[in-house]
Amino acid sequence: MHERTFTPTRSCVWTAARFAAHSMPPRVLVVDDFIDSADALAAFLATSGFDTRVAYNGCDALKVANEWHPDSVVLDIAMPGVSGLAVARTLRESPGTACVPLLAYTAYETGDNYAELRAGGFDGVCAKPIDPLMVVEILTTLLAMPALRRGYYHS
Repeated sequence: MHERTFTPTRSCVWTAARFAAHSMPPRVLVVDDFIDSADALAAFLATSGFDTRVAYNGCDALKVANEWHPDSVVLDIAMPGVSGLAVARTLRESPGTACVPLLAYTAYETGDNYAELRAGGFDGVCAKPIDPLMVVEILTTLLAMPALRRGYYHS
């Protein structure tokens, strides 16, 4: 299994109330088959106060999610083997990850596939390239909301 762990620096960018109350950073799993992209986003999230791990394919993403229990997942859609959409559907079907916010992180998004991504369980979409501060804002917002009240975010 190929994964990396990035340790947060506790910069207080994240403000989700449930984590602030416990003084622990939210766990974010970043999944992307483009290693440089995955590592760069995970490192940025770690410097923003998130506890991050990286998986470079869908199979590893499911394994890490089941073992590490992330609070949110940033997930590339177009990956060889198990696609991000298949990973999202599997995460939604598992009781342990059914309510975890899922953020699609893709270079291939278009207005035509928003409905498919929403139906697949995603709570939002980020089109690559994106300012990583926007990813921090979206994750913070999604993590602060109860699952039933989450909106659908697009940037």
